[in-house]
Amino acid sequence: MANSEDQRRLAPVAGAPDVGGADCVGCGRCCHHPPQTVHLLDGDEARMGPEVLRRLTVLQDKPPFMRFMGNGGSRCSALDVSVPGQYPCLIYSVRGDDCRVVEPGSPACLEARVLGHLGASMEYQRRL
Repeated sequence: MANSEDQRRLAPVAGAPDVGGADCVGCGRCCHHPPQTVHLLDGDEARMGPEVLRRLTVLQDKPPFMRFMGNGGSRCSALDVSVPGQYPCLIYSVRGDDCRVVEPGSPACLEARVLGHLGASMEYQRRL
């Protein structure tokens, strides 16, 4: 049985990304990550609205009651995988700030392309 790392990995992508984002939908590596990676803040929630929040996000059931994009263990719930080899975001115009920082060519983008998934650079880490 494959471990959780293998389940969220796509084959790495060679070369530099198009800085204008032209190859983002054909890549999708930044949208493959473990659960509770893409956390949402108040501004993200307001931008998304109640319907998107209900359908695509999860709220922790214990303090600090943070909200995250839903994830079944391998990819973001807003990722449309209905067309093989294409990875458009269903909520791109209202996506969270965690997603907005993964601009083409950013450190997180480059890491995702090399690993085949978004790695530790974006994981939520509780500070003690």
